[in-house]
Amino acid sequence: MAQSSTAAGREANLLERSAELAVLAEQLKAVTSRAGGRLAFVAGEAGVGKTALVRRFAATLPATVQLMSGACDALVTPRPLAPFLDVAALTGGELEELALARTGAKPHEFAAGLMRELRQRAPSVIVLEDLHWADAATLDVLRIVARRVESVDSLIIATFRDDELDRMHPLRMLLGGLAGAGAVTRIKLAALSEAAVAQLAEPYGVDATELYRLTSGNAFYVTEVLAGGTHAVPATVQDAVLARTAGSARPAARWSKLHPSCPRPPSSGSSRRCAPRPSGTSTNAWPQASSPRRRMESPSGTSWRAWRWRHRCP
Repeated sequence: MAQSSTAAGREANLLERSAELAVLAEQLKAVTSRAGGRLAFVAGEAGVGKTALVRRFAATLPATVQLMSGACDALVTPRPLAPFLDVAALTGGELEELALARTGAKPHEFAAGLMRELRQRAPSVIVLEDLHWADAATLDVLRIVARRVESVDSLIIATFRDDELDRMHPLRMLLGGLAGAGAVTRIKLAALSEAAVAQLAEPYGVDATELYRLTSGNAFYVTEVLAGGTHAVPATVQDAVLARTAGSARPAARWSKLHPSCPRPPSSGSSRRCAPRPSGTSTNAWPQASSPRRRMESPSGTSWRAWRWRHRCP
């Protein structure tokens, strides 16, 4: 999988993830010692570093462990069995035949084929990314496999954005149903601490305290801003904001053109209304302050917090 230089940098500077890597290593140890398969869910907001964590873990796998991966896509019509089709393309054989005939194959049939394939390829690690975009068939297959995962020598790692799951999301239903399963582990990734942000920002001469305050330690934001400089909001961040808000029907989506629409974070008791962009300000200008350590402020002088893609003003 091709990576941008910034993505590679995020993985090279993977801070405050030793505990999570240790949990994954423990799960793998159970698999390789033939104590049974494991399923690990890795959750966190968009940009917190789920993919970077999994890639770092995959890079440490011994040669005797087979690695296969698949992903769901942000499609209006989800691709049926999307991550498992990616896995089937790697395995070939019966599983690929079932995948090609997926219009006739039922989830339990595909799950049975996957289990047979995993028994033949033990030990193995299967990575399923972005399950918040999964279709019903994918979740059905995962549900079946999860309840039987201890019968195979495989570690299945599934990532998802927990901030995109409402109470009735099918994935939340799946997670609730697996709450008591002993072979299932959940890993929650937190944002970077102020100390970690300071460590990343130190070579760039950026005010680390301000960077942390404005990004809340979101790894994607921090690394993209540092890689792109602080003269303007990086294009990668703009794209991420627009992608997150494009499908929103809420009024706030109209103010998603990356301008300071919310001058301050709303309090818990406020009406959480968004204000229009002040006249005369640019949506892409981001002038430097005169201070040697550049402060990241929007043109109107309001906090750059308002530009964050994960900040929502319903």
